[in-house]
Amino acid sequence: MKSNNTDKNLSGALLFLTLGFILYAIGSDGGFIVNDPKSLKDILGYIFEFYLDFIIIGYVFICLQIAGYLELKHRQDYLTISIVSILFTPFSIFFIYKKQDDD
Repeated sequence: MKSNNTDKNLSGALLFLTLGFILYAIGSDGGFIVNDPKSLKDILGYIFEFYLDFIIIGYVFICLQIAGYLELKHRQDYLTISIVSILFTPFSIFFIYKKQDDD
């Protein structure tokens, strides 16, 4: 029981630290003025052109987090689930798990 409380406290502290960092980063921006309004298509095109590496890193991170959740919560094999998640989509794992549950 003590380990469970310690994990919850550490998780909460890390969550607040992350939230604080994000709020600080947003607040220290100093504001910005939009001189040239762009459409959503232009913004997404710019992000995919110049920040594709961050998108891929975020995608793999989300896949591994979902695979870890399924390993801990539903006793699935982490390696198999993470490979399936990265090759298909992170949300396809939930459908695969649901289908296995019905069988």
